[in-house]
Amino acid sequence: MHRSTSHYTALCATALSLTSVVLAAADDTNAALSQIAELKAQNDALFAKVARLEEHAVEDGDWLTEQRASEIRSIVQDVLADSSSRTSLQSAGATAGWNKDQGGFFLASPSGDFKLVIKGQLQLRWAYNQRDTEGGAPAAGTNTAATDNWGFETRRLKLTFAGFIIDPSWMFEVQPVYARNATNGANGGLENAFIQKDLGGGLLFKVGQFKAPYAQEELVSSGAQLAVERSLVTSFFTTKYEQGMQVEWSNELVRLRGYYGDGFQANGVNVVTNAGASGNYAGSLNTGFNVNETNFAYAGRVEFKGAGTWKQFGDLNSYRGDEFGWLVGTAFMAQNLRNSGAFANANNMWGATSDVTVQFGGATIFAAGYYRNVGLSGPLAVQGGGTSDTMNQWGAVIQGGFFVTDDVEPYLRWEIGNSDSNQFRTGNASSGNYEQLNVATLGANWFPAGVANKNLKITTDLGYAFTPIVDFANNGANWLVDYTPANQDTNDGQWVVRAQFQLLF
Repeated sequence: MHRSTSHYTALCATALSLTSVVLAAADDTNAALSQIAELKAQNDALFAKVARLEEHAVEDGDWLTEQRASEIRSIVQDVLADSSSRTSLQSAGATAGWNKDQGGFFLASPSGDFKLVIKGQLQLRWAYNQRDTEGGAPAAGTNTAATDNWGFETRRLKLTFAGFIIDPSWMFEVQPVYARNATNGANGGLENAFIQKDLGGGLLFKVGQFKAPYAQEELVSSGAQLAVERSLVTSFFTTKYEQGMQVEWSNELVRLRGYYGDGFQANGVNVVTNAGASGNYAGSLNTGFNVNETNFAYAGRVEFKGAGTWKQFGDLNSYRGDEFGWLVGTAFMAQNLRNSGAFANANNMWGATSDVTVQFGGATIFAAGYYRNVGLSGPLAVQGGGTSDTMNQWGAVIQGGFFVTDDVEPYLRWEIGNSDSNQFRTGNASSGNYEQLNVATLGANWFPAGVANKNLKITTDLGYAFTPIVDFANNGANWLVDYTPANQDTNDGQWVVRAQFQLLF
């Protein structure tokens, strides 16, 4: 009986354990089923929402997308407006960015009393020159008897800092330049450095260092030329940079400019007796008040604009779609030198130039003529006997270009001139037409980013000199001095090939 009772008790305990396990499993199953049911309900709700969104998209088309895009644009504009006021450490803030019309980056105060524009120019050039050196020494700085020269150069690297201070009527410009011919890396210089005041009514007053109002091709920036480089004849007669003051007045049709100050640069005005060489007067570029002194130096220019805008004549190109315009100008210069040092021959000079520019909106023509009278400090011996103390120099250039496509512009240039220096080439130096200039140039401009972005320009040209290049030689234009045997008029012709990449930034 006792064994039977104990078996019964064990059996009951086992049954109770099994029952609890079964009940627990049932509870877990119910919980899982409940969760599944809940997830199914959530999925059904999501499907219903998606279906309603699809119905709205079909019914309303792109309205929902456009509305959201408009809202996003509005938010972005608000953020940008807020950030523009925080671009300065000043509490009032400042504006900054890129100005396409002025061609540079700028910083400006929100009150409008200060603005600084920073821009630059980079010209990288490859050039080849073939010249006559038979029977004579080569030009200084070139290889011995080098009839063929070629290589790369950084023709120009300019930085310009311009703007106004106090108010827009007080304008300033400072332009450091880094050109070729570095000596231990020290090849920096200063071109423009002036202050200009707008007096109202079209009247401007300028003081400092700048280009005299004389040759139009020189007044147009080196970054806005038709060819790789300015013409040899303009480089010979130009007055270049000097230190002084200028008054300008203009209206819609007429512009008048007058200059007074230190001396002008003048090429081919100093003759060394019996050496047969025509030297240059350096002018007052970035010099002290007692260096290259002049008793006086004046220049004036008058322009009449028959059509177009003044701004468009700051460029020697005319692009498709541009406004038709034409400009006629005439100018004079006069200076009296204080004879000293290497410039003891030239004593005084005066000159005049006239030019015409026509822009057709896709084609352009430019022509200029020059005359200069140079008085020497005393008479010098001339060929055939006798003496002379005067040189009468002249030159002319005509060039034109036209766009054959929207971004390709072929051009042609012809230039002639005479320095009137052969009269002083006596003895063994009396050979050839060294005073003459007769050069033709053919080339083309290509704007790889299109003329809508003129900051990139590639220019290539080929030039040929029909007479020896001596007085008009210009290393900056890649035309070197020709040399021929003494007392012989021989010349094989000088060739120049140039290719230049220009970046304005």
